[in-house]
Amino acid sequence: MAKYHYFYQSKANENLDGWVAAKSRDDAYAQLRKVGIKPYKVVGKDPLAWKRWTAIAVLACALLGTVLYIVISPGSRRPGSDSQVFRHQIYGAESVVRNGMSTEWAACGLDEGEKFLARYAQPGLKVAYVRPTAQMVAAVDKSLGSRLAAADLDLIEYRQLKEIVESIKDELRRYKGQGGKTEGFIERLQERQSQEVAYYLAANQELENAKKTMSEDDVYSLWSAKNAELRAIGLPMLKDPGDE
Repeated sequence: MAKYHYFYQSKANENLDGWVAAKSRDDAYAQLRKVGIKPYKVVGKDPLAWKRWTAIAVLACALLGTVLYIVISPGSRRPGSDSQVFRHQIYGAESVVRNGMSTEWAACGLDEGEKFLARYAQPGLKVAYVRPTAQMVAAVDKSLGSRLAAADLDLIEYRQLKEIVESIKDELRRYKGQGGKTEGFIERLQERQSQEVAYYLAANQELENAKKTMSEDDVYSLWSAKNAELRAIGLPMLKDPGDE
């Protein structure tokens, strides 16, 4: 057994946390689900000895996910840091994230180019295709002239968004440094997003098919393995098979 630190939002929209002892992180999710808690993040290291066959499956999925991550979700280093910043699902208050996306993250103080890049911040979310115009390209290029820094008073959701957008800008800086053009980079962003959406939908369809042919325990094992894979590449989690 290991201890896992979990974070969740109460019905009163309070950000809360707690600890739970479990055989694995997915077991922690399952335990919390049974008592009505739906955490947006569970932190902890899985022990090596939990359900060997499931561990092997999860490891294989994680390796596959790592390969896919390298192919379709490159990251960059956070300015002034040795740590990597990768695109991921922004965690925190769902209402803050939803409002931020609907208002083009107006509260974050993004310029026009950064607002456009923010559409591609979270992997696996469908983004309507917009053909890059000369005005749009100019706005994106202009955004490269400055660093987007998170303020100390920023909400955690805003801090994550800013770090991810700056990492995309770093990708574009490298792309242009290798002779690429901004128009081509924007097309690559759209293609990457479409690939991620297709990958998520395929995983969800596989789980739906399994619900028709597998036992409940096997379905949950597949769900855990698929979510381990999706977590590794920053994609949204599959819905609990028991939820309608």
